[in-house]
Amino acid sequence: LGARPTFYQLQKWGFNFPQGLDDYGAGFVLGNAETRLVDLAAGYAGLARGGAAMRAKFLAAEHQPIMRIASREATAIVTDILCDNDARQKAFGLHSPLAFDERVAAKTGTSSGFRDTWTVGFDKEHTVAVWSGNFDGRPMRDTFAVRAATPLWAAIMRELLRRDHPLDVLVENHRLVRREICKMTGLLPSRFSNATTQELFLEGTEPHEDSKAYFANDGKLILPDAYARWCASRDNAIGAHVRSEFRITSPPPNAQYQIDPILPPSQQMIELTAACTNDVEWFVNGVRIAPERDGRFFWQLAAGEWKVRAVSQDKLADEKITVESSN
Repeated sequence: LGARPTFYQLQKWGFNFPQGLDDYGAGFVLGNAETRLVDLAAGYAGLARGGAAMRAKFLAAEHQPIMRIASREATAIVTDILCDNDARQKAFGLHSPLAFDERVAAKTGTSSGFRDTWTVGFDKEHTVAVWSGNFDGRPMRDTFAVRAATPLWAAIMRELLRRDHPLDVLVENHRLVRREICKMTGLLPSRFSNATTQELFLEGTEPHEDSKAYFANDGKLILPDAYARWCASRDNAIGAHVRSEFRITSPPPNAQYQIDPILPPSQQMIELTAACTNDVEWFVNGVRIAPERDGRFFWQLAAGEWKVRAVSQDKLADEKITVESSN
């Protein structure tokens, strides 16, 4: 969607941001906007209604219009994800406070620096949101939501479920289809697929491509060029790799950038990456770019036309980019 459409779309779901998007800058997409718990509850209540959103109200006699923001099928897929305890087990284990025998949607959140935590979710009748933290903003001691807000949320939900009804199991229809997919690629299973899973899709968005083209003959996963650096790192425990062509993956070919007059220069940089190797020297218009302390390469935007060159042993790749000033 992009930051600006997302900002306005979230307001339709009931979020009231105290500042405009320009005040938050690019950090908005990472969650730097202040959010009230009551607005978070209102947004998730819209999910519980199948995409019909309404701003929070505190009196039964108070009138707030209900607007359809998303289709029932789209919100059903999101709800199905929020109900999947198996998907949470790597982070929380199978027997965390989020694990219910009944079908209940749930999501947790922990702010940076452990300043606060929250848990929100719903059954068929109620949406419950819980916040925990210090009112003066002091950070807590390495406290994640599943250990702070979630136990209280779970206790409330279990009490409500003595009278409430769990969410219905989703049923396929002409607009909602279920497909078996390869867990590694999200495409249709092939002989290389070690594990598969069932996922829901809006009709017309389900995968049709076989996953075999994304595996080498030895069964190792082949990833897009953007993952070249990760493939060369020690984090690559699955032995994945990229195809052997040496080329620049960032910036993309003939990229055009514009300098933002509001953001500081330190936030207007592009990372320089290349496919298939971890030993690369970088030059912009002939000037060598020094690596950062973590070994990554960044170039700060400056107005003009630039030639970016990557050199690795006997291999060389060039890309041209244009940077425009906002003035």
